[in-house]
Amino acid sequence: MRAGACAAVVLLIYLILAGRLAQLHWTSGPELQRVASRQRIVHEVLPGRPGDIVDCRGVVLAASIETHSMFVVPRKLRDADSTALLLASALDLDPRALSERISTHAAKGFLWVKRRISEDEAARVRALGLPRDEWGFRQEFQRIYPQGLCAAQVIGVRDIDGTGRGGIEAAFDARLRGAPGRRELLQDARGRVLEVRTGSEQPARHGETIRLTVDTYLQLQSERVLDEVMDEWKPRSSCAVVLDPQTGAVLAMASRPTFDPSHPERAPANGWTNRVISDQYEPGSTFKPMIVAWALEQGMIQRDEVFDCELGEWRMGGRVLHDHHRYGALSVSQILAKSSNIGMAKIGVRLTNPRLHDAALAFGFGRRTGIELPAEEDGLVRPLKQWTRYSTGSIPMGQEISATPLQVATAFATLANGGVLVSPHVVVTADLGTASGTTPVLSQVIGAET
Repeated sequence: MRAGACAAVVLLIYLILAGRLAQLHWTSGPELQRVASRQRIVHEVLPGRPGDIVDCRGVVLAASIETHSMFVVPRKLRDADSTALLLASALDLDPRALSERISTHAAKGFLWVKRRISEDEAARVRALGLPRDEWGFRQEFQRIYPQGLCAAQVIGVRDIDGTGRGGIEAAFDARLRGAPGRRELLQDARGRVLEVRTGSEQPARHGETIRLTVDTYLQLQSERVLDEVMDEWKPRSSCAVVLDPQTGAVLAMASRPTFDPSHPERAPANGWTNRVISDQYEPGSTFKPMIVAWALEQGMIQRDEVFDCELGEWRMGGRVLHDHHRYGALSVSQILAKSSNIGMAKIGVRLTNPRLHDAALAFGFGRRTGIELPAEEDGLVRPLKQWTRYSTGSIPMGQEISATPLQVATAFATLANGGVLVSPHVVVTADLGTASGTTPVLSQVIGAET
């Protein structure tokens, strides 16, 4: 009797379970199948490789290598503290800090542990044997700079998230970064990849290569000279630029202090500044050749003309101008060679303020050169209405205006290029009128014969 009752109960339970399974199969089966399928399909992002930056000869200045970045899934960690301790040991991290980070993000489904790890570190993580649904690697690209500090401010850096910061890296970020792709992976319950779903892959688009006009040999020589200047004279900063007068190509551009783009976190605060385009000074005597050239072009002075330089002292309105030596009669070329302030002031009187103002603007002062780099300054040429009689003597001596080193170099390149002002550029393959060997001529400032 008891055996029969027990058998009946077992049969009843079996029938109930069978009925429930049948109900799930017929009413909820398709939905449960879709949920299970979604849980097993993972969308993987395929990062695009950032483009290289090379010099005019193809020497690589910046490139990218594949590397692993390690993450955990905090909400799936079975023993968060133990996992943090193991990972900290494998990746040379502070175990307490890592444990606190994981605890803070305990409900999240993703948390970076360490990015761009070495192959040895990746091997140590694998050797831990942690459950595969708790952690993983993602492929990323790490920027490397094979030439070290060479042209650091020109190149810039790419940050931990692959965004260009400063220099070419920032100015051409959209073209360098490329675009990510994606694909669908089929995983089991432990997170192991079973297959890549056919037809699901959308390939990544890799970034473009940007070729600079910079010549690495000239760049390294320029930087070596700057280092010698810094060591010998101990200035706060220094810079150098080398231009091709005929094409406007920047062959070298260097600044000190500088930084190591492989370790931007160690850069001094003033090491990021590209002083060739950002620092502004009164050009002083370097401005004098442009004024003489403009005066000759305007017919206000003659090549063989001689000026009385007043034995080194001359009263101009309410002030007295001085030369370093007691010069008497000087020709135009001698005024430049000896850098006579008095001779230049007398040329300024011939030109008058309107023509002096025109000269400054014609040679490119008071506006950006348009070089393909961020943070270029305008310099300063005040509106003509703000000039005074004092300006007539000061402007020819390179005072009352300010200019970047690149503006001054561009003005001298104009003199060396038969009076043709060519906008400087640092990129060969760009959309800014400097591609395919074209020469962006802005204006004929003075005649070639001048």
